[in-house]
Amino acid sequence: MKVKFWGVRGSIPTPLSPHDVEQKVISMAEDVVRAGITDPNEVAGYLRRNYSMLQRATVGGNTTCVSVEWPDTTVILDAGSGIRLLGESLMDGACGNGGAELHLLFSHTHWDHIQGLPFFGPLFQRNLLNIYGCHPNLEQRLRYQQSFDYFPVSLDAFVADLKFHQCVPDTPVDLPGGGRFIPHKLEHPGDCFGYRIEKDGKSVVFATDSEHKPKDRDNHHDVIEFFKDADLVIFDSQYTLEESIIKEDWGHSSAIVGVDLCARANVKKLALFHHEPSYPDAFIHNLLLKAQTYRQVNYNGIPLELFIATEGDAISL
Repeated sequence: MKVKFWGVRGSIPTPLSPHDVEQKVISMAEDVVRAGITDPNEVAGYLRRNYSMLQRATVGGNTTCVSVEWPDTTVILDAGSGIRLLGESLMDGACGNGGAELHLLFSHTHWDHIQGLPFFGPLFQRNLLNIYGCHPNLEQRLRYQQSFDYFPVSLDAFVADLKFHQCVPDTPVDLPGGGRFIPHKLEHPGDCFGYRIEKDGKSVVFATDSEHKPKDRDNHHDVIEFFKDADLVIFDSQYTLEESIIKEDWGHSSAIVGVDLCARANVKKLALFHHEPSYPDAFIHNLLLKAQTYRQVNYNGIPLELFIATEGDAISL
């Protein structure tokens, strides 16, 4: 399976401001001068060796969208603003001439998870988009978003065929090529559902927009079972640990809690995801460092890899 991040922010799209870009450029340019580099061909290599992606670029500003692919199958998780970029990529490939089949899984219908759908390129060709969700009125909710009061193009205007599938929590759904997914209810206002995608012995868990109380970290809790032995868990780490306590019942979690859950569930990789829109790249990087320290102190010896979900990054499992 190949997993790619197309949108990693929560709540609202958050592009870097002109000032942010300028400050990054100036800081790196000053460092290059201090290092005595005068050959332009050496600059890129120096920056890549000495600066992380978050330092020299950005975590990304688009809202939630992740793709999971294997031969002849594309699964899409949520349709935040990042789905527009995914659509452009698909239109350069199998979807460009129509006839392709895609599978779109919705966790829930808050704006940052649906706002990119009207701009998804494959909808404007004769493709088939299978849409899955556990909310009983998912089609109606998406139609509301594209009612004339809010958007000039209705859901019926798309050339693509939209086929809605009602899912049942904890009941597997088969996908082409021998894969499947399992929805699972998470704690979030208005209800949210995570997805465990399985193929050829590999598993990816998409668990965004979920709040975890202290009881959820018990070794026998259903969240632990949902995460169990996953190769990758994409986890809502929008808040700091302190914020997650202050903002109780807001429906989000922290990197520290993600470490607790994934360590207990024997997860191999933990992607910190759904980044707070007000957090700059450096702050998000600092959250990763704190989570890594917490893992080392509390779960030394457990081979759990932590990383920041970054727009454009891809992982092969």
